Amino acid sequence: MKKLIYYILNYTFHHFEAKIIKILKNEKNLVVFDIGCFRGLFTKNILKLINRKKIKFYLFDINKNTKKYISNLILSKNISYNEVALSNKNGAAEYNYNSFFESSGSSLSTLFKNDARWISSRKFLLKILLQSTKNYVKYRVPTLTLDTFVKKKRIKSIDLLKVDIDGSEYEFLQGAKVTLKGNKVKVILIEINDKKKNYKKKERKNLTVILLSDLKSGDYLFIKNSYLKKINECL
Repeated sequence: MKKLIYYILNYTFHHFEAKIIKILKNEKNLVVFDIGCFRGLFTKNILKLINRKKIKFYLFDINKNTKKYISNLILSKNISYNEVALSNKNGAAEYNYNSFFESSGSSLSTLFKNDARWISSRKFLLKILLQSTKNYVKYRVPTLTLDTFVKKKRIKSIDLLKVDIDGSEYEFLQGAKVTLKGNKVKVILIEINDKKKNYKKKERKNLTVILLSDLKSGDYLFIKNSYLKKINECL
């Protein structure tokens, strides 16, 4: 039942892949980062849309169940799965795993974990559907910055960077400064969750973070270090 709910929500709110591909239609060899891949739905949709092109995928998630969920997907030599959190430092951090509905609110951030109204509303719905409503579980996970990963793997450019990490967006951007300033990313699809953070004051010199200032929660498209808008308004 929870798996079904996940697929319904993603079909309703995250069905942008076809529109994004139009931007990259002339690219011959694509490099795609799926950060917060979970069940690999975004990657699967991209593969369906451009299965004739050469694509290298880098998938990231720190949910212990993800490797099992995408076991068939990662059999491909063109897909690299990395069980590490991309954040603002190389090391380790506490991961807040949402055990009652793992596809939503699981994050390094405590944004959803500390939101009593958000938790109670989700648990209420799950109880109606006769589903279990366990609490959050915390465990340590390895972390890397995007800059470190890109340098280590000698990745020259990223065509599509999808980020869905439920509240850890600011820390991710902190760890991606060099890559973004170097204009190495063509398209970013990022879900903004923490609208309370003042990005502009904290990172005045980082163009990407400045552009993310004062956004409301939702999915945003950022193109070539110069354009950012809510995706359903710009495509």
